[in-house]
Amino acid sequence: MTAKIKHTITVLFLFSVFAIAFAAPPRVNRFTLSNGIRVVNLHVKDTNDVAIFSYLPLRLVSDAKAKVQWSHLIEHLVLRTTGPINSYLERNGQTTYHGMHLDFIGTMDNWKQGLELQAKWLSNLPFSEQDLVEELPKAMSEFDFVSKNLNTGLFAMAAWNQAFRHGETDIAMQGGIQSANLSELQKYRDQYLVQEDRVLLCIIGGVDPEILQSTVEEKFGSITLADSIQPSATVTSQKNKDLKATWDSNVTHYMETYAIPAPTHDDYPTLYVTNAILGQSIMMDAELKKLTGSIFSGADLITPEQTYLFVSAALKPGSDVEKVKQRIRLLINHFAKPENNIRVAMIATELSKYFSSPLDFEVVKKQKVLGMSETMMLGSIGLQWGLLEFQYGENLPKIAKTLADVSPEDVANVVNRYLTEEDRKTLILTPKGLE
Repeated sequence: MTAKIKHTITVLFLFSVFAIAFAAPPRVNRFTLSNGIRVVNLHVKDTNDVAIFSYLPLRLVSDAKAKVQWSHLIEHLVLRTTGPINSYLERNGQTTYHGMHLDFIGTMDNWKQGLELQAKWLSNLPFSEQDLVEELPKAMSEFDFVSKNLNTGLFAMAAWNQAFRHGETDIAMQGGIQSANLSELQKYRDQYLVQEDRVLLCIIGGVDPEILQSTVEEKFGSITLADSIQPSATVTSQKNKDLKATWDSNVTHYMETYAIPAPTHDDYPTLYVTNAILGQSIMMDAELKKLTGSIFSGADLITPEQTYLFVSAALKPGSDVEKVKQRIRLLINHFAKPENNIRVAMIATELSKYFSSPLDFEVVKKQKVLGMSETMMLGSIGLQWGLLEFQYGENLPKIAKTLADVSPEDVANVVNRYLTEEDRKTLILTPKGLE
């Protein structure tokens, strides 16, 4: 939705203050409600701001066949179940390949109202035809906006899901949600949005932890959670390593993926560090800057069946996709030799801190990073820490500890075992009618 705290901006903000912001992080209090909802409270003394985030399992890379972007449209409709949104700075949300998060940004004066809104969003309130009429164009306009700005990476994840998990070759990014009717959307929401063991609340601010815990139990403890299931893949294995599909964007988009172990595996922290140095190289590479718009990588593309490391790139008009592919391969191959991995020690140390504790708000707000307000800084700290808790749960401390010990030799080892050209699978999305 518009005016949201963008995930990519948040990540850049957090990484820019790593070196100075771990002096005295917020106190982390974790508890589980009587119905199984997990809660993480980041207590920050002497602040009037309070931010509340709910993290939910509906995501762009697990939508069902031909239901491209349904999770995204449902995000819009869920937020509207509590009435018109007068300020997107107060109520907002985002649906990504990680999941969905619904946001309330408030103060010590209205935090209970924020909890009530969040509880209603998770209570499967009825959708309305009027809300669908109003929200559908907004959801569609987001895809139009990113296409115009060569920033199609997030929506390319939804297309990748349809191609790799469902065998689709003509992907209607707009048509998938245009054809959805209200009752089907509501049924889909009821089945997949609020599930056992897959809901997390993250609350950051100055509310007394004991008062907060009892209030959260009162507001959320009676919410019924559905069984933990996800839409099944309709194609269980892709024989073709190199897929092509069309979509209703004017942008050609390229993705490559590598199957890697799940976050609980001993190799995962090393792959996370590998992705970090790869991501830096990709964003700084002069040749890729000439060929692409938005380009990024990640080691956290997780479907119900498999975890992937990926690279995703929106191509500038006229760019040769083979040159993009070759350049990325060259950068990955560079890390196959330990002597090329001199950045590993520094990055591994900082990532270990990143996974160990939230940033210290008092230190961060003195930096005036990116011209962000103090309210947005606080919200960004909570949003990103909540995402880590949602993704990695009780495995978070183990990952943090293991990250610190990753060596140049470890990185070279996983590159040679998981990120070879033989392991690579690709998807090229081309504008419909230009294939």
